[in-house]
Amino acid sequence: MKKKSITFKLFIVTALFFILFTSITMLLQTLFIEKFYFDKKTKDFEANFRAFIATYTNSVKNNRDYTGLLVGFQNENNANTAIINLSSETLRIFEDKKQFILRAKSSSDPVTRNNITDNITTDNMDSREDKKQFIIKIASAPFVQPNITNNIITYNMDSRIEMLINGLQQWTLDPQGVSRVIDEGQIMIYSSGVKIDGQNSLVGIAPIVIDNKVTGVLTAATSLQPIGEAASVIKQFYVYFYAIALLLIIILSLIFSKMIAKPLLTLNKTALKMSELDFSAKCPVNSKDEIGSLSATLNFLSEKLNSSLLELTVANEKLKKDIEKEKQLEIMRNEFIAGVSHELKTPISLISSYAEGIKDNITNGVKREYYSDIIIDETKKMASLVEDMLDLSQLQSGTFNLKVEDFPIISLLNDIVERFMANAQLKGKTFDLQTPLNDLEVIGDMFRIEQVLTNLFDNALKYTPIGGIIKIFAEDNGDIVLIEIENPGKHIPEAELQNIWSKFYRIEKSRNKDLGGTGLGLAIVKDILALHGSEYGVMNTTYGVKFFFTLKKTLSVINRKQLLPNSDA
Repeated sequence: MKKKSITFKLFIVTALFFILFTSITMLLQTLFIEKFYFDKKTKDFEANFRAFIATYTNSVKNNRDYTGLLVGFQNENNANTAIINLSSETLRIFEDKKQFILRAKSSSDPVTRNNITDNITTDNMDSREDKKQFIIKIASAPFVQPNITNNIITYNMDSRIEMLINGLQQWTLDPQGVSRVIDEGQIMIYSSGVKIDGQNSLVGIAPIVIDNKVTGVLTAATSLQPIGEAASVIKQFYVYFYAIALLLIIILSLIFSKMIAKPLLTLNKTALKMSELDFSAKCPVNSKDEIGSLSATLNFLSEKLNSSLLELTVANEKLKKDIEKEKQLEIMRNEFIAGVSHELKTPISLISSYAEGIKDNITNGVKREYYSDIIIDETKKMASLVEDMLDLSQLQSGTFNLKVEDFPIISLLNDIVERFMANAQLKGKTFDLQTPLNDLEVIGDMFRIEQVLTNLFDNALKYTPIGGIIKIFAEDNGDIVLIEIENPGKHIPEAELQNIWSKFYRIEKSRNKDLGGTGLGLAIVKDILALHGSEYGVMNTTYGVKFFFTLKKTLSVINRKQLLPNSDA
């Protein structure tokens, strides 16, 4: 199943959210804006009206001028107010700073609830004989204009005053409403059902209570602005607005989704590389927020994992080498034990046999002396074998340190040749030493190099035929001295050249004892030269077989510990 990218998901979620939000907002405005306007206007008007009636009542009680309060209330609420004074039988209407008083024509025709109801109309006030006639006392300019038609006087009122009179008439026509205000002292807020100049109005009716007695009625009316037509225009406008908003939402959602998803995708790529143990890639997100913090943490984790992996790799390689070394040591041990057992078996058997012969007195005289010589000779061979075994064990332990010093290699060669010359001449063999005229100083363990030369000389002497000449060369090659020991005789098979350095290895498969030796000499030579960092080897030549190795010359500028790591220098 194909995975959807986080960019696509963020885009869809963001776009749907904003589309839904915009749609709900537009729907709510379309359906409820008129009701909201009416409720809000009603609540605000009611709150202001209640606060005003309390302030007005307090001013009346304290005989303070309340005209300013009325004007302020009217200006703040776009309203008109009127006061019905039940004791003076007047209806006082306030418009800005003007007062208009309506009262009965005579004292016998007082203003009561009934005659107010009978004589105030929503359209006009007339002076027909069949109705109570109100006389208009004008304080400044009249709020009704008289029109005389066919001897009938009609008065056309200002629309705001008409709203007030109309609302007051609706209240007086409602016996329960009148009772609630005058008898029960309640405040009434209601909407007038009659439109004046196309506008509805809110009317507030409140009792004026002085000393727990209703002395009058305060009424106020404010217009409700018609928003139906505006709402209709808004609905048409929303069609275009919705199309533009939809386009903007898609664009902004795409930008937002990419802005959020891009660093997350970068983090994901880096994490995937880390999962494949590739810690070279770093996350480039450097923003100062949670994603930037996550990026820094991921980079830190990558560095730590890389460091740990490198350490683990090094440790693993070391462990492999240690395991391999342990395997090699185990093989060497087994081979060593097998070789030692084989090498010791023959001399021990000989010693045992000849010792039993001497014990049983089966020999006498010269024969007895011969048996004793054999026992002594085999004992020396075993002692030599044990000594070589100890040397080889030390050299291969990995902890052996050379005792490094400067010594003259030419002088050492002369001493060893002189030491071997007598024995060689007895066997009809000789040495030919070819060296530079001046002595050469080399650095190394003199005792161990002497051991190397002794083993190689002894080996060459054993395999050189009678009448043969063993050639010894020493050559100055700059920073090193090359030493070669070449003896005449049979060639070593090419397949055997690398094996002759192994312990107990003999070219003669029968392990012929006539040539003597323990089989450890060349193995010891190899380990000593390896500790000196020398180049060494063996090759067949036209003359016979040549062994060679190098030694480093004394150089004061070279650190001896670096030159020979396995040393006490």
